[in-house]
Amino acid sequence: MSPRLHNAAFANRRINAAYLPFEIEKADAALKRAFQKLRIRGLSVTIPHKGWAARVADELDPLSECSGAANTLLFQDDGVVLGRNTDGPGALRALKESLGVLRGRRFLLLGYGGSATAIAHALALEEKPALFLLSGRNKRKLDRFARDLSDQHATRSLKIRTTDFEDLEPDDVDVIIQTTPLGMQGQSDELPLPETFVQSFHTVFDIVYIPARTPLLKLAAARKARTVPGYLMLLYQAVLQFELFTGQAAPAHLMEQELLAALRSRVPG
Repeated sequence: MSPRLHNAAFANRRINAAYLPFEIEKADAALKRAFQKLRIRGLSVTIPHKGWAARVADELDPLSECSGAANTLLFQDDGVVLGRNTDGPGALRALKESLGVLRGRRFLLLGYGGSATAIAHALALEEKPALFLLSGRNKRKLDRFARDLSDQHATRSLKIRTTDFEDLEPDDVDVIIQTTPLGMQGQSDELPLPETFVQSFHTVFDIVYIPARTPLLKLAAARKARTVPGYLMLLYQAVLQFELFTGQAAPAHLMEQELLAALRSRVPG
């Protein structure tokens, strides 16, 4: 879907550029040199190559450095390669569009993968969360995620703790962010939390975007909670990438229309 978004935006802004997908067998130093020889100006980098992108970049933004992952590479005229991460800021923009102010909110983050890492570090860097509650099935991975988040932001006095739902009350949380594959098309429809946990005062953000209305978002809507669809994170990370690639404001509304049309063509609802 990304080529459709970016190429529509290039055409709208009358920019002489094309956005093409590359299937990569192996990401290494030779791949970086190949892109430089091809005079490619910028790359969107997808899983599982975001760690490689952070390693081969000559300069990283704070989020890429903290998370160890970059989803954007920018090739400069002097040969310097810049690594940037728009995943976290894209998620924050989606949340701000719904909530307005994020500072002082209490966040429950479900999952500990790459998206969870980008979102957590972006919140820590750009906002002042009152509390980070982290939940996941693998306690070893969850504890490692919590330690890394705490260590990277030791000077920010973040309140971070791992939890399960036996020790948690709905009143402890303002915003629920779901980053696991649960609810994704082709994955389990199992909910990532107890059905009774979601309340009307919660904001529920599920980063899964196929299907658009995940089981968790359907539950949240039924319980009168505010919902944030996952496609907005996909949209805004692309909007931010376009602006890094071109130095111009992105036609965000057009890109949203293209994304929604692409999603509708892939799956109903």
